[in-house]
Amino acid sequence: MDAPVHPSSADAAPHDHGSSEVHNASVDEGASRQGGCAQVHLPTGSMCTLRRGHEQSCEFSAAEDAVAVLADHRAAEGW
Repeated sequence: MDAPVHPSSADAAPHDHGSSEVHNASVDEGASRQGGCAQVHLPTGSMCTLRRGHEQSCEFSAAEDAVAVLADHRAAEGW
């Protein structure tokens, strides 16, 4: 019986550090594509509307307000 074939690290596709969080179930894909942190607080559905990679704690906004708050942050901060 043959052993399963596992690709070596040399064969693996390069890791795209800029979009890796999009594959996380707790990140809103659309908001992340717009440059937002987009971390979703799973118990409440609230989303962080700060810029991706921010250094301070997440700032969560209610799910129904998150898109508008994200747009406000983007406009105010020019990103």
